Amino acid sequence: MEIIRDNPGGITVSEISRTTGFSRNTISKYVSILEVKNEVFPKKMGKNKSYFATKKRHIPFELAISYYKALISKFKKYLPNHEELAKQVGKEAAKDIKFRFDPIIYKQMKTIKDHPISRIHIESFKSFYPAYDIFQPNIDISIINLDLKGKTATFRFKNSIFLEDSKDYIYHIYIMCGITEGILSRELKTEVSCNVKEVYISEDKKDSYFDINIKI
Repeated sequence: MEIIRDNPGGITVSEISRTTGFSRNTISKYVSILEVKNEVFPKKMGKNKSYFATKKRHIPFELAISYYKALISKFKKYLPNHEELAKQVGKEAAKDIKFRFDPIIYKQMKTIKDHPISRIHIESFKSFYPAYDIFQPNIDISIINLDLKGKTATFRFKNSIFLEDSKDYIYHIYIMCGITEGILSRELKTEVSCNVKEVYISEDKKDSYFDINIKI
């Protein structure tokens, strides 16, 4: 079952047999049992029959990111100069995406509404941002500006997989900006604006960054 789950593109009895070392007859017997339990289903692929898991445990990261990057780059190619549209798409999507925040982070986020943005809140933002930018759990986030009244902060993001040699994938930044604005506005029950301030792409990837300004 694990082997079938680990192959979302399908796998044949022969391939499972080669991987496990068990005979085709043994594999066919157990696959048939899984099929009766509705845990797998077959699909004819040319001359071969491949099996797929009924419930997907996960999608391989490389496959998911390649699909997403292809969509983002084509979005930009056919709708150039539509950064604000990308942001609006993200903001609308925030209404439907199911997010899960750590209870401690959620509690800290709630306190922002009645208090100036502090260093504690900034640390919270670093923690809860990767909860919805699922492709970049290791993105580096730092603060480069905090206004005196504590209602506006500018964050710098580095080590992003969407800042490569070109700006093909920068619509992702605007989508995430919209999602951030949507989440904070909803959870804080107040108007929040989130805008991309700057995108810098360097020949040396470690020097590339984008800045986002959040105003509460």
